[in-house]
Amino acid sequence: MLRLLATRFGFVFRDGLRIWLLAPIIPALIVLPEFAQHVVEIQIGMFDSREAGEALANDPVRWTFGYAKLAGLVLAILATLRFWGATSNGGYWWDLRSIAWKNLLIAFGLIALTGLPGLFLEDRIGEQSTGLINTALGLATLPLIVLLVHGLSGNRDASLRSVFRHDWLAAVHIVVFTALVWIPLQYLHGKNHDWAFGAPDALVWSLMIFDSITVGLIATLAGTAIHHGAVPLRGKRATSPEASPMAS
Repeated sequence: MLRLLATRFGFVFRDGLRIWLLAPIIPALIVLPEFAQHVVEIQIGMFDSREAGEALANDPVRWTFGYAKLAGLVLAILATLRFWGATSNGGYWWDLRSIAWKNLLIAFGLIALTGLPGLFLEDRIGEQSTGLINTALGLATLPLIVLLVHGLSGNRDASLRSVFRHDWLAAVHIVVFTALVWIPLQYLHGKNHDWAFGAPDALVWSLMIFDSITVGLIATLAGTAIHHGAVPLRGKRATSPEASPMAS
């Protein structure tokens, strides 16, 4: 089992990087808005010093680009999921007709609903208690992520009942794989900003270019980790060993 997990996790890194060559438009969904936000941050003097960074963190122009960046991050992760799902089925990742829309919409809808109790109760019970409720609901509904993967992959045989009966282990794999790629890259993302404060202009620009690529890797590696974690270890291969011409 451990050997299979290690092998599958190796595929996560291989394919999370390979997608930059196979479908560069996918990482571009987040890299471009991320870099655009950095251009604004440099222009308003956010990296002149740590104090300037703290003062300008909530600048409205910065956050206009920040919302676009967050949208790009979500889209890049979902597009990565779709890419590997389509590849595994021999389809075109951009052909939305093959998506299992019923499963996808059920997964999205129920995931959204799990956040409502904490949203409405936060003013009454406080942030800490709300966090505990959100964590508990998230753990109790982990298989919904597997259903989301099935939906984007076009798997119409899966159902809400089947993922809650059979896919708890796959859900755990998703969490572990995603954490192992997200946490170190998120740390590096934060350090890129720390290193930029008060640095010479040339170094700031270099760091922000590197940081945009780092965030792109967060998206493609996390999306790949979610997809590969949902695939049974002893079942269908996570991806084909070579690029499919229909998925490029």
